[in-house]
Amino acid sequence: MAEADRTRWNERYRQQAYDFAPPAWLIALGPQLQPRHADARALDLACGAGRNSLFLARLGYAVDAWDISDVGLELLRAELARASEPLRVAPRQVDLDSAALPTETYDLILDAHYLDRRLFPHMERALKQGGLVLVHTFLQPPSGRYNPAHALEPGELGRAFASLIQLELSENVEAETAHLLAQRAYGSPELPELLSRSTVEHSV
Repeated sequence: MAEADRTRWNERYRQQAYDFAPPAWLIALGPQLQPRHADARALDLACGAGRNSLFLARLGYAVDAWDISDVGLELLRAELARASEPLRVAPRQVDLDSAALPTETYDLILDAHYLDRRLFPHMERALKQGGLVLVHTFLQPPSGRYNPAHALEPGELGRAFASLIQLELSENVEAETAHLLAQRAYGSPELPELLSRSTVEHSV
């Protein structure tokens, strides 16, 4: 599956011009996503060519940008080289089907339009105390026309992160998107490990 995904996304990035402008929904959240300190770290899961990673870096985060597509990551590296300001973005080719997220590491985790339910509890455990998770993905419409593997059921996103403080939670049936901004509480106890390893298995 990983190799098929890599091939598919590589072809898409080769054939279509990439728009590095961040989406409106992410821009609107900028004030709530401001880093709490100079060393704040963010993880952009399935970053593609990195428009969201660049936005987070401009907010002040050091960003780990993970994706399966080496072509997409090369576009990101080229854009970083063209940038007029130094941006702390570290592109890395990662097979998210087998990735293990390091625990207690990130001040912000962004998951935009990439749905892997297996990762949800690991995303929570990868947050530092007070850290934010932002998920923006596809919502199954009433017609049920999407493959369930690629779209959340109504109410599913809130239940998946029920132990976090939910700052924003919305489901837009017309736009077919589900959206969550949530925070791990300060002073919360260390979360139990789900995995026996804290490294990342990647496809390079």
